[in-house]
Amino acid sequence: MADEVVTGGPLADIDEEFDLGEVGVGDLQALIDEYARQGLGRLWLDEVGKAARHLARRYSPWAYARASTWDDDAINDLVQDVVERMITKGQAEYICDTANDFGHARALIYRQVRMTLIDRRQRTAVDNLYARAVDRLGESPFEQVRTKPRSWRLTGSTEEATPPTTRLTSSLAALPRLPGNGTERASAIWTTATLGDALALVCKVVGEVEESDLKRIFDEALTAFATAEVVSDDAGARDRSAELDPGELTLANDLAERIVAALTKEEATMLAGKWIGDSDGDIARRVGVSRPTAAKYKDSAFEKVRAELSDQTEALIDEAFGRLQSLVICKAEGGAA
Repeated sequence: MADEVVTGGPLADIDEEFDLGEVGVGDLQALIDEYARQGLGRLWLDEVGKAARHLARRYSPWAYARASTWDDDAINDLVQDVVERMITKGQAEYICDTANDFGHARALIYRQVRMTLIDRRQRTAVDNLYARAVDRLGESPFEQVRTKPRSWRLTGSTEEATPPTTRLTSSLAALPRLPGNGTERASAIWTTATLGDALALVCKVVGEVEESDLKRIFDEALTAFATAEVVSDDAGARDRSAELDPGELTLANDLAERIVAALTKEEATMLAGKWIGDSDGDIARRVGVSRPTAAKYKDSAFEKVRAELSDQTEALIDEAFGRLQSLVICKAEGGAA
């Protein structure tokens, strides 16, 4: 819960952004007593409702309310989400333990409303990614296996369906992602090419994937992103594709594919492991070699990368390197030897 803690004073991080009104008007002990007696009762719901009504108007209902306007139903729906968040994440108890006056408690409740709204934006981004994934699964190299429930696999695959692994989740989370766009529109998260790589990796690992499993896999992989990575301009890999003409984009893709073709399985496993965040010892164990030998694989892999990219422009290197990262992780099936 470290990311939930407000430091630097009762209203740090939000008192300049939001007018909390008469923050000292209220009874902190009454909130604490009610929580001890019955959990989040009328006093808490009143405060959450006030905060929700105050803050909601600052956020687009299309992106954050699942509705066209912030009407009473939309506000009540938001209040329920905030309450659920406060209970499941232990934030009500945290407020009772931490608040040093009623104004501090109210500021922390406002923060919970804001974090809930940001969570909703993140949820929208994942939903959009899933919709794009379903469209992509209708194209080569995928085929639909069943319609109820829908399921897909790589064309011609005869692999039996197997449960997804934590390694798959880590691999998907390590794929290069787009930064947030700083607008009401949720980030696309992955380029079209990276999405195709991700789906191919999913099908390689699980064989046949049902739609409910695909949603769950995306949910688990993308919760590894900090919320800011879905909504901020600064997070994620730099997207410099707009600086390249179509010929340069093709060249970047060709360079990445050429490097991948030149990598041995051991070298690809080393690079994939480094991008996923494994230690050198873990990677060496997966490859089945000593750490010094694994280090040699890593050095030879990066030498192949440098040989292909060293003479290119910075924008082209960024584009090729992002494509390379996606291809290598998928080629190594998450670096699992």
